[in-house]
Amino acid sequence: MITTLDSGEPGKNISEFWIRGIGTFGASSAALVLIDGLEGNINSIDPADIESFSVLKDASATAVYGVRGANGVVLVTTKRGQSGKMQINARANVTLSYLNRMPEYLRAYDYALLANEARAVRNEEILYDKTELRLIRYHLDDDLYPDISWQDELIKRNGFQQTYYVSARGGSEAARYFISLGTSIEDAAYRVAPENTIRSGVGYNTYNYRINLDINLHKTTTMYFGADGYMSLRTQPGFANTDVIWEAQSLLTPITVPIRYSTGELPAYSEYMGGGGVSPYVLLNHTGKQTNQHYIGKSTLALTHDFSYLIENLKLRMQGAYDNLSWRNEVRYVMPEMYFATGRTA
Repeated sequence: MITTLDSGEPGKNISEFWIRGIGTFGASSAALVLIDGLEGNINSIDPADIESFSVLKDASATAVYGVRGANGVVLVTTKRGQSGKMQINARANVTLSYLNRMPEYLRAYDYALLANEARAVRNEEILYDKTELRLIRYHLDDDLYPDISWQDELIKRNGFQQTYYVSARGGSEAARYFISLGTSIEDAAYRVAPENTIRSGVGYNTYNYRINLDINLHKTTTMYFGADGYMSLRTQPGFANTDVIWEAQSLLTPITVPIRYSTGELPAYSEYMGGGGVSPYVLLNHTGKQTNQHYIGKSTLALTHDFSYLIENLKLRMQGAYDNLSWRNEVRYVMPEMYFATGRTA
């Protein structure tokens, strides 16, 4: 089995996996995932809900699934109720994640020296003269010659994820049940400023539930009702996604613009100076807020009748399901006034 994870950012850290490589090319090259006999998304299941997990990889085993099983089949069976007293399980976890490897950027004075050196070897005019270098080195004018570590201003090394889960399991000979609820609250590695009044940070929350009911209608007939749902809620700044913010903080030099001018205005800069003209600090804290909500729900009803009184081990099973998918995106976007200082009048 081959697994990949393209990103560690909350909401994008969705793993993909292939069984014995990729067997087909086209719309889908991933394995077929069947949850309680129905196609589903394995990333939407809480691991505590899983009773058994099987992987079918041989051609003879996957032949019954036709072309959809060409890349392998994963069979997931969720927990069901049991006769006896109610069993309640609860779990609360707090996970600390740490950004271990990050690019290291030069500060303003070292950048200015290397920028001059690069100009000199090409026989071009240097960018910063001796007076400007002195202003940069000793932080004598933080408006025109700032020294900003954009990574330190925007990125925090630590991130927290909180997960909560509770389930109940029990029943009698006539009816059995399994019910579970779960949630995950995860923040990203972006540092939201205290002045961000709408708290338009970056985060990813999920909520899930599951209900499995088994009822004996007759000594030869059983009914199964199952319902599950998974909702994800992702928050981002209003103007740009996190890819744009990350790119902006990595391309912007420490000397281009300050966080704020000493007079309180937010800075802007020319697109020819790198980036899109808006500082990553403004993108993260002053452009509004957007939320992306995604919901996946499924309800299923199955009837099983045992015909062993006619033919040994003969059973008939009828099953129907209803899927509910919904998306809701809300964007509250604002672009503040910004200024670019080119010099001093006095």
